[in-house]
Amino acid sequence: MPSIVLLQRDHEASPRLRALIDGSGRLEVVGLTHTVAEAESLLRAHRPDILVTDLRVQDGEVTSLLQTLRRPDGRARPHVLVTLVSHDDAVLLDALRAGADGYWVHARSPDTLIATLEQLARGESPMSPLIARQLLDHFDQYRPHTADTMSDALNPLVLTGTEREILQWVARGYLIDEIAQQWHASVHTLACGIRRVYHKLQFDLHANGLSLA
Repeated sequence: MPSIVLLQRDHEASPRLRALIDGSGRLEVVGLTHTVAEAESLLRAHRPDILVTDLRVQDGEVTSLLQTLRRPDGRARPHVLVTLVSHDDAVLLDALRAGADGYWVHARSPDTLIATLEQLARGESPMSPLIARQLLDHFDQYRPHTADTMSDALNPLVLTGTEREILQWVARGYLIDEIAQQWHASVHTLACGIRRVYHKLQFDLHANGLSLA
């Protein structure tokens, strides 16, 4: 059963979030905190499969924690789900760049939270059409003028042809299962492709501080 640490700003809402996750019977919350400092201790102690975090908590922003979790130190690291009060895409893109693997808006139904957590546990990631369009714009600045399939596959700042095509379909409003049906591919394969795009977004070539693993 996938294990989860909750790092949440709202002291009243977080116990309800914990009860919702535990009540699914398919996921287990092993720790709950409201500060980055305590979250770091819980992550070391429990080594959870998933960290569910707000972008800002009691002792500040979580960006530095997310970046630390993405550094290649040889240890297993949790998948990261960012929770948002509203679908603020500017903030969301910042979270994905910092190291999030997916996101969930509190206004959405509880069932979608459980489904998203299970998706992350499988190594998959969600994506909205608007985020897909923003990512296409982002990666266009690194796109070479001439096609070089071999170089593109090795360049962490450039999308592969398949990754770009996935984004283009999502940007047009297709769901992952619809794309999978059209491509005769598995949903898992395509959702993992989205995860790789997020990891490329997080890659910092100059600092060399983030991992594509």
